[in-house]
Amino acid sequence: MNNTTRPVRLLTLEKSRNDAERWVKLFRAAGKPARVQQINSVEELEEALVTGLWDLLLSVEETPMVRADQAIACIKRLKLDVPVILSVEEKNSEVVKHWLDLGAADIIHTNHEEHMLHAILREITSLGCREQILGLKKNLLDTEQRCQLLMDNASHAIAYVHEGMHIDANQPYLELFGYNDPDDLAGMPLIDMVTSGDQPLFKSLIKHFKPGQEQPAVNCQLIDTSGDSFEATVILSEAVFEDEPCVQVLVKAAAQPTNLSSPSESLPTLSRNEFLAQLESGDQAPEILAYLQLENYDEIRKNTGIEGSIAVQDTLLELLASQLTESQVAHYGDEVYLIAVNQNELAALTPLLGTIDKALISAGSQTIYTTASIGLAEKSQDDSEKNFLERAQFACQLAIEHGGNRIETFSQKAIDVKKASNGDMLALIRQALENDSFRLTFQPVISVTGEGLNYYEVLLRMLDQNGKEIPAAEFIASAEESDMMPFIDRWVVRNAIKQLAKKFRKGDNSRMMVHISQASLEDKAFAEQLARLLSAAELPGHMLTLQMTERMVQQHLKQVIKFVEQLKPLGCKFAMVQFSGEPRSLKVLEHLDIPFVKLDSLFTEKLERNDDSQLKKVSNNLKKLNKVIIMPKVESAQTLTSIWQMGVDYVQGYYLQPPMESMTYDFSS
Repeated sequence: MNNTTRPVRLLTLEKSRNDAERWVKLFRAAGKPARVQQINSVEELEEALVTGLWDLLLSVEETPMVRADQAIACIKRLKLDVPVILSVEEKNSEVVKHWLDLGAADIIHTNHEEHMLHAILREITSLGCREQILGLKKNLLDTEQRCQLLMDNASHAIAYVHEGMHIDANQPYLELFGYNDPDDLAGMPLIDMVTSGDQPLFKSLIKHFKPGQEQPAVNCQLIDTSGDSFEATVILSEAVFEDEPCVQVLVKAAAQPTNLSSPSESLPTLSRNEFLAQLESGDQAPEILAYLQLENYDEIRKNTGIEGSIAVQDTLLELLASQLTESQVAHYGDEVYLIAVNQNELAALTPLLGTIDKALISAGSQTIYTTASIGLAEKSQDDSEKNFLERAQFACQLAIEHGGNRIETFSQKAIDVKKASNGDMLALIRQALENDSFRLTFQPVISVTGEGLNYYEVLLRMLDQNGKEIPAAEFIASAEESDMMPFIDRWVVRNAIKQLAKKFRKGDNSRMMVHISQASLEDKAFAEQLARLLSAAELPGHMLTLQMTERMVQQHLKQVIKFVEQLKPLGCKFAMVQFSGEPRSLKVLEHLDIPFVKLDSLFTEKLERNDDSQLKKVSNNLKKLNKVIIMPKVESAQTLTSIWQMGVDYVQGYYLQPPMESMTYDFSS
């Protein structure tokens, strides 16, 4: 599963927010970003299911507000494909049978987290396969219906041949050869309808027929049911009939004047393969690629059949050849044309669209109108043929979405806007950086005794296209898997210093704690930039504490030591967060100048269950090293009361104060 483009979307039915949070941590530890929404009522579940797209519901058997059977019934009633995995405290055959009968996808013991992770990923993969199959079935049905309609309405004679035998034909084909009933033609060898003199040529053509390659038109003598021969032009092409690969045969008798040869044979155009070969070759690739797409081609095919389609294609190629004499053109497929645009003719593309819009195209007794849109892409040094073409195609689709009959030039900003609207996390991050639209919130870190300094932890927030807040764990995980994290760190530090400097100039000595990532450790320019920011804001470095996770410190100890030494002249402080109390981490703290230690939230959870033995031990060890201890995620008065006897210096959590939009907490209260 590729999580660089989309996180796992989970609904959770848990007894507490902390229980739901552990699944986020589980996915984060596995390198999988997750978007998790906790459900607290049946109404909330129904609203989430109706308004959002979810991969899976992860549920306990029962909460005070909602039961799992109610959730399963709600999903069934809404006819949604959202698998349900149950987390149970007691797993036996009766429990398993009960929930499987109700419709659960799996039942797993609540302590088997790795099993749960793999089961969730399995169900998400299966869900993706089901969605893909449904989409393919729909596309197949649409294609079959369109092909049948085109064949029935075509004025040209068309048949389908499998292993040399006719399996289907339209009415013009039957009439051309003198058949009254399609059943009379079924099973007839195609070679028997060719005169003996042309049979060797035709046998060679069929023998060397290669799917996917352009096939030349062949002039030959054919025989009708009366034994009379007539001259005709035959074009073979790859096709599929009732799920079987076959050959489409298009026949035009010479007595009926038309040009069945490929338009590229009569106009100065390149074949599709020749054009793509140029894109692949670095030196011959065009500097500017135009992707031109007709906007009502499906409607033309539906209403006028193959005759109208050919008329439109011929007319468009004639217009391109007459108005773009210095550029190279290729018919890429059906309604799409590729143009290697000469720089001198770039300005001619706009009037070309006007000419296409005004053109009257005749197809039999009908007059056809059409419009087109063009997407432009400029060649870049690292462009492959696929990327070059995809960028031009994206720009063309953007032009169509913006109303059509227009030209759009590819830009990263445009693609980010589109991807962001579809929930692409990296596009949302790029937009937030470009538009300066991240938000900082501030959660006070409060002294237990009331005598310490005032601190705020800086927390980053990002909104999606609908103004809904995206969990930090979700977008940070995506940023860490890409190259976006250094830019996020710099944005946070820059804006945090601005906010803190305003407070400092007003005589407020509150301090800040800011998270930094591994990317900042590896950024050689980070220390220099931080020094410039502090100097410009006239802010002492000791007002800023940089937080690093225990895992990051352990895995990159040499870099951390160097980083701390680099920033010492600035006066910045450091904190190790998510501290687990491992002996290795304690050993590291003996030799590293990190005065603050923020414990992992697991210590708080254990304290809520009246288990304080490990906390006492870790606290004693840290006090021996003269470390300032911070206890996070304090969510109840009981937990706060227990902390007083543990040697903890600072506390932080929603019970005390949720993150705020501004640094206005009253530390004296």
